[in-house]
Amino acid sequence: MLLKKTVQIVVLAWGGYACHQKNESRKPDLKQGGKAYTEHCTSCHGKTGVGVVQFKAPALAGLEATYVYRQMMNFKNGVRGYAPQDTAGMQMAVIAKNWSDTAMLYHVAAYIDSLPPVTHPLRVTADAQNGKEIYQSICGSCHGSSGQGNTKLNAPSLLGSQPWYIASQFQKFKNGWRGSHPSDQFGAQMAAITSLVNDQSVNDIIAYLQALNPSTK
Repeated sequence: MLLKKTVQIVVLAWGGYACHQKNESRKPDLKQGGKAYTEHCTSCHGKTGVGVVQFKAPALAGLEATYVYRQMMNFKNGVRGYAPQDTAGMQMAVIAKNWSDTAMLYHVAAYIDSLPPVTHPLRVTADAQNGKEIYQSICGSCHGSSGQGNTKLNAPSLLGSQPWYIASQFQKFKNGWRGSHPSDQFGAQMAAITSLVNDQSVNDIIAYLQALNPSTK
């Protein structure tokens, strides 16, 4: 029964977007998506999706549509944002659960995908070379050798994400605040990976990712 439920929710949160894509009558409408994004997301994530640190709202610009759609459905279905300690996640879950027009999420996700990634300043003491070695041995097989992500493996791009957000998500996975829900198959994989690295290694990985972003050079 648990396996059946897991499959059902994963299909809803990931395959749902793919089904929309295959239906040519439901091609993404960036104008609609942009309008909905402005109405519902700008106040926290910024007009261009750059994120707002004081609201603990991460950058969204450039994230793959499939990933954005899946995470919104995860929030909506209680697969993410369930831990009381994860206040930012719980706030996002409330927003997602109150979003009645789930079809519009398809257009919003596509709009976010169309936004150019941004670069964020690095404010950690880190060793990018060590980060490269760790990243390539642990992260690169899923997220890509250049941090570009891999849609087929359900691994998002890591370029353009704020250093604080990457570090916070590592911590949430480690603490079981994310990825421990029985229906979060991909989150569980990430949770297992985070157990292999310490805080300094995370900073080193972040430094390497910053170096990978062409706009930082």
